[in-house]
Amino acid sequence: MSRQGGLETKQGACGGAVKDGLLLVYKPGGMTSKDVSRWFQSRFGKCKIGHVGTLDPLAEGLLPILLGKATRLQDFLLAGQKRYEFEITFGYSTTTLDTDGELVDHASYAEVSKESLEIVCSQMVGDFLQIPPMYSAIKFEGRPLYDYARKGQADKVPLESLKKLVKIFELTCLNYDQGKGRFQVLCSKGTYVRVLASTIAETLGTLGTISRLIRLASGSFESKGAWTLNELELNKDSIDQYIIPTNEIPYDIPVWRASEPALVDRLKMGQEMHVDMRSFESGLDQAGSQRAKISSLDRMILFDNNGQSFGIGSATILN
Repeated sequence: MSRQGGLETKQGACGGAVKDGLLLVYKPGGMTSKDVSRWFQSRFGKCKIGHVGTLDPLAEGLLPILLGKATRLQDFLLAGQKRYEFEITFGYSTTTLDTDGELVDHASYAEVSKESLEIVCSQMVGDFLQIPPMYSAIKFEGRPLYDYARKGQADKVPLESLKKLVKIFELTCLNYDQGKGRFQVLCSKGTYVRVLASTIAETLGTLGTISRLIRLASGSFESKGAWTLNELELNKDSIDQYIIPTNEIPYDIPVWRASEPALVDRLKMGQEMHVDMRSFESGLDQAGSQRAKISSLDRMILFDNNGQSFGIGSATILN
């Protein structure tokens, strides 16, 4: 067993004012994800903050916020599926593929109907090859694409080379009326709903723009369990009650809890350890039916007896 990467901060998430962990926030439309981070810093001082998946300024909905030591676990929470509800206004396109952008073109949407949208949605379930929008944070040669777009340098970006495969698990047309369609999608991480919406419109021979976007769920977290900034403002003196401690966050990878302080100390120093199978299994948060099949774990989150995560480890089962 080996340990890689530490969590060495000694104070709480905001200089001791807020405990480490995860907070489910309902981001309002009109704010960037960074604006939410600044909101916390303006109220609790300099904070070590991360968020699970960036939301566009137009978007609202679930934005899981990681505080303090929990920020080191960001990559393991980003991998989860995302569920969105979104609205497409058909008949025009913009520079940003949503209503925050500048008008690019108009098109007739006379052929669009609920029935045609249902057919398109059923056809798009599965692997989806996606070219990122120019107004996105994906980087090319060290610069985010939106920087090229804002400076009129979009022609310098080979967008085709940046395309990637994402997955659409579910895509449903909820309703359609007078040029506006409402949809719900369950998709893999990294899926740009703006691109998905544009593709739906193009498939029907028209143009479409996102006019509303709501993130309903991220991994095992749902928006109905999120707190608005107004609610947090009213209860900022007791905000710890809303924070999920690091040892209670549900992860998509195994968690291993070290039972011996000496073992924790040695793992924190990056030493490779040999642990008997019974001791290893007793500390592993994984279903018993799966344990017998384990031959190795490339990544697992390490916790000490106090419920504090102190790193990411890997394990190999020796015969």
